[in-house]
Amino acid sequence: KSRVFILFCANATGSHKLRPLVIGKSLNPRCFKNFNKSALPVIYRANSKAWMRSDIFVEWLRHLDNYFRTLDRKILLLIDNAESNQNQNKKKNQKKNGKNKKMIPNLTNIKLIYLPPNTTAHLQPMDAGIIHSFKAKYKKEFCKHIIRQFDSGIDHIE
Repeated sequence: KSRVFILFCANATGSHKLRPLVIGKSLNPRCFKNFNKSALPVIYRANSKAWMRSDIFVEWLRHLDNYFRTLDRKILLLIDNAESNQNQNKKKNQKKNGKNKKMIPNLTNIKLIYLPPNTTAHLQPMDAGIIHSFKAKYKKEFCKHIIRQFDSGIDHIE
């Protein structure tokens, strides 16, 4: 019943890939016990349900905007229409939701384009192969890990 959320970001050709954002349930997971989290090949954040939240998304966007500002590059970022990604700056959204959510910051080097509702599965570029490839590689490595543990006599039921 473990869950993680992984956000991938790359340019259209896949030649420029950013460090994935991984959201887990635990702030300090046991698997990171002897690791410096900032040295991981991912950006790690945590919340109780391992879901993307608006505050985490805004933090990631600010980081991304600063990164591209230092490179003196402007980008167009295609994102799905998940609630955590929506611009909460609009008054109608704030009235409708009745919540004081964090707002999408003013970005200098990123232009956000939201994919239309109900089209994400068809239009989302990352679903076209990158996420599929990642899942396949993850499953392969996980199976290798289980086989190594089985060969060494570790009980997997626990």
